[in-house]
Amino acid sequence: MVARQGGREQDVHDRLRLGALTILLGLAIAGCRERATVQRPLPGAPPSAAQGSVNPDAGVTVYVCADGQTITAGYPDAQTAVVTYKDHAYTLKLAPSASGARYTGYGLQWWTKGAQATIAALKPGEDAAGAPGVDCAASQGQAAPQPSVTRTDYEP
Repeated sequence: MVARQGGREQDVHDRLRLGALTILLGLAIAGCRERATVQRPLPGAPPSAAQGSVNPDAGVTVYVCADGQTITAGYPDAQTAVVTYKDHAYTLKLAPSASGARYTGYGLQWWTKGAQATIAALKPGEDAAGAPGVDCAASQGQAAPQPSVTRTDYEP
């Protein structure tokens, strides 16, 4: 009787090993399947070229700049500006300013006040652009961007 129980226990152990081996083999085969690769941009890299209008709603303003460029800006919330500049869409975040609304990110500064705006490059380590940048104005027939709910200037 003891010999039979030992044999049954051995059968159970063999079946468990076979089952575990089958599961491991299945996982190994599943891991070999071709996966779709998602290319993520490197940290700090500019976003890819814009494909059409990023913010196709009425809150988008088209600016014509002194150097002949056209910049499109949308404001999806009070803290964000999506600026399409040189065929790239940049999501910029609100930054402190003495007057108007200033947005920064990706080495750019976008500063607006009424229908006027300025785009400027931020040098490494700069919080505010030291260079004057390029002046832009809302295109005729375009409404100036609505001021954000967040107050960005302080006047005592």
